[in-house]
Amino acid sequence: MKFLETSRLIVRHFVPEDAEALFKIHSNPLVAQHMGDGKPLTYERTRKWIETSMRNYQTKGFGASAVIDKSTCELIGCCGIIYDPERSEPEIIYSFDPCRWGQGFASEIVPAMLEYGLQQCEVSRILATIAPENLASQRVVEKAGMVFLREEIESDGLPSFVYFIEVASIG
Repeated sequence: MKFLETSRLIVRHFVPEDAEALFKIHSNPLVAQHMGDGKPLTYERTRKWIETSMRNYQTKGFGASAVIDKSTCELIGCCGIIYDPERSEPEIIYSFDPCRWGQGFASEIVPAMLEYGLQQCEVSRILATIAPENLASQRVVEKAGMVFLREEIESDGLPSFVYFIEVASIG
């Protein structure tokens, strides 16, 4: 189900048939280094991730979703609002196939997803956690209106910058 659209992108709920395309992206070490535990996803973990996302649409009203390039109709990444088990507040996540990096897709979809989360999903605050060396993602969230909150050490022992945006920030 499509629920968000920008000039170049469509965001829709994952379906089981997305597993192969998402696996191709998330099994890439370049993508995986900035997600979760930093390890590339196996096909089985990718499939389970999609299943979890599909359950989250039903139980929470939101979750990770497929990002589709309008010009090619290809799944080129994912974006969404999720609840990380280690946090009490929802978090924005996003990733793209490395061949799509540097084309402004993250800068296009992140503000739209934040607005969707704050307005449509009625969450009052959304976090982003970003590795200190991931300068591109820091620029993306700052440009989208997120504000640096703190540096913390994740459960895997690695540092992370935490950003936030609140419902009052969206105009």
